[in-house]
Amino acid sequence: MQREDYKVFQGRSFVVDEDGLSTHVGWARVVVRRDGVRPLFEGAFTIMGNHHHIQMKSNYMATKHLLDPELQEDEDEYMAVWRDTDVSRQTHRDLKRSADLSCASDKLPFNTNPEHPLFRDLMLKRDDGYWGSTSISNLLGKRQNIDGGGAGNGNSAGVNLKDSIGSTAGCPTTRKVALIGVATDCTYTASFNSTDSVRQNIITQVNTASDLYQATFNITLGLRNLTISDAECPGTAAAQTPWNVGCTGSTDMTSRLNLFSQWRGQRGDTNAYWSLFTTCNTGAEVGLAWLGQLCNTGSTSQTDTSGTAQSVTGANVIAKTSTEWQVFAHESGHTFGAVHDCDSSTCADANTVNSGQCCPLSSSSCDANAQYMMNPYSSPGITAFSPCSVGNICSALGRNSVQSGCLTDNKGVVTITGNQCGNGIVEEGEDCDCGGDEGCSGNTCCNPTTCKFNEGAVCDPSNEGCCTTQCQFAGVGTVCRASTGVCDPAETCSGTNGTCPADTTAPDGTDCTSGNTTSGLQCASGQCTSRNLQCKTLMGSYTSDNDTYACNSQTCTISCASPDFGANVCYSMQQNFLDGTPCGGDGNCENGVCKGSTVGGEVKSWIDHNKTLVIALASALGGLLLLAILGCCVRACRRPRSNKKMAGVAQRNQHMRQNRGWDGPPVPQQMQNRGYGPGNGNAWISPPSQMPQSYWANQPPQYEWPQGGYGGAGGVGPDNRGNSVRYA
Repeated sequence: MQREDYKVFQGRSFVVDEDGLSTHVGWARVVVRRDGVRPLFEGAFTIMGNHHHIQMKSNYMATKHLLDPELQEDEDEYMAVWRDTDVSRQTHRDLKRSADLSCASDKLPFNTNPEHPLFRDLMLKRDDGYWGSTSISNLLGKRQNIDGGGAGNGNSAGVNLKDSIGSTAGCPTTRKVALIGVATDCTYTASFNSTDSVRQNIITQVNTASDLYQATFNITLGLRNLTISDAECPGTAAAQTPWNVGCTGSTDMTSRLNLFSQWRGQRGDTNAYWSLFTTCNTGAEVGLAWLGQLCNTGSTSQTDTSGTAQSVTGANVIAKTSTEWQVFAHESGHTFGAVHDCDSSTCADANTVNSGQCCPLSSSSCDANAQYMMNPYSSPGITAFSPCSVGNICSALGRNSVQSGCLTDNKGVVTITGNQCGNGIVEEGEDCDCGGDEGCSGNTCCNPTTCKFNEGAVCDPSNEGCCTTQCQFAGVGTVCRASTGVCDPAETCSGTNGTCPADTTAPDGTDCTSGNTTSGLQCASGQCTSRNLQCKTLMGSYTSDNDTYACNSQTCTISCASPDFGANVCYSMQQNFLDGTPCGGDGNCENGVCKGSTVGGEVKSWIDHNKTLVIALASALGGLLLLAILGCCVRACRRPRSNKKMAGVAQRNQHMRQNRGWDGPPVPQQMQNRGYGPGNGNAWISPPSQMPQSYWANQPPQYEWPQGGYGGAGGVGPDNRGNSVRYA
């Protein structure tokens, strides 16, 4: 793309009164299509909160509603302008358009949990509106955990949304740029009269939505890549672009998102996310996005319990409508981690609100009244994110629940449109860019016309964290990014340039303490936390005394239990544990999936989490083992006693033989002198040590029982003692 072919502008809108005084009344974003005497431009501007949409005649006719007015035919293009207030809210609701246009992100298994007890019997009937939605009870049949174990949810704030309403803590303090990629399928390209018209329209949509993100989150959306498909749809999708197919019944919006996500994951770029523009809406669905997948560049293939494959990455799909930039901004909000605003239906069940499934209007009021960007269905006059959505996204970025490492400093940025001074993005060759004359109001460092530093200036504090208001480098050691805790130390300036060093955090798994009595904390994504503490943080206002704790150590979906929930009740939230949170023993959570877990680690984890049971079992088994050992000892001790009894019996028999007379041959003389006293047959007497060894050289003779035995009274005959006896 040649820079001179595209003139993209941001600015502010003013109303001039009868006295010629100008009053600032809103913002403006336009792309000049044709300069000169009869200029043509597209975009949007606001006056007192009322959107004014500027479209080419051809674009207006391609996206207008059935009841919108027709435009006169003309060979040349001309501009059509219409306001949000020109659309009758009641008329559009009465028409209903078979369910109205909707954001279907709540239908994705990755973004919702089917087993969530808080969703049971919950009817989120969104019959009306622009984003719309159908009854969640009708969608639950399609909602399954991707990995079958509860790991199929998205990344959001990870905090109780009521506690962060309106807070910008966590959002960048200096301008950041989210470089994105956009692709159009064949149906979208065919809806324009030329490839150049497609390109101009995409630039317009991104430029208009960028103003909202820049003003709200200090993040500019920059178009880095644009892939435009041919207008003729192929009969069979090419393997390189499986998402580029016509509007067929077999490829609904969910399938298109999955195919597009696979393609995006194989590109290997560093874009914050990719968006696919199409004309193939599915019923009332005009948008779809994975929740909290900013900076997720690779796709994760997962399978739900029904066997359906899901490819999750930083991607979304937008169908062409008359207010396309709002759909794009809404789905991008999901990518940044925002959930839908609460409406009257969701507010009917306090569980839905308390568990962070929708964003309430305030800490004391639930219904957001369909007036903000993350409203799930259409409403005229949507111009901003709700205070809750602001806190939702900023806290998600601040806690690293949603990754932000891909957001670049606003310095030397390369976009598809090339260098354009005044667009708020500091591109190659520019020193600064504060957004034209209006955007540079009060900025003494940057020349809004040349995008060069003013004389004496070396940096611009609006873009650089280590720059003072005097346009000079901040001194060495100046804190440019404050610490958020023990796992996220502060970054300081070098004193030699205006760039704040990259954010660094302690390695995941590092033991830490967070200033409270909670034990067992470890660093995860720069937070000193644990599974239990993340449950307490998310469910802070749900229970009376916040005694919640994590009830499942195997998955990366936040699952919490509490005595207030009832016995054996475990609530599975719509959010994931922080990346780096331990799971499955020795594994770690990564984008909602437990990775690196081993069988040994799971066994150790089970033991650690069931110590009471393990101690009881070990005590019982130890007791049984001790009893077995004692039994063996008792039996071993009883055997010698039996032997002694047998020896005693033998001695008594011998004594009886001697007292009753010996019927055998006379005992030799040697035997009489060897310890057998007359009439005494007690025992063998050891030879005295003083006796000479030769004295014992002669062994006593052996005597055998005669064949017929001995008939002496009381003698030991063969019937009593066996066939032979040996004496030594």
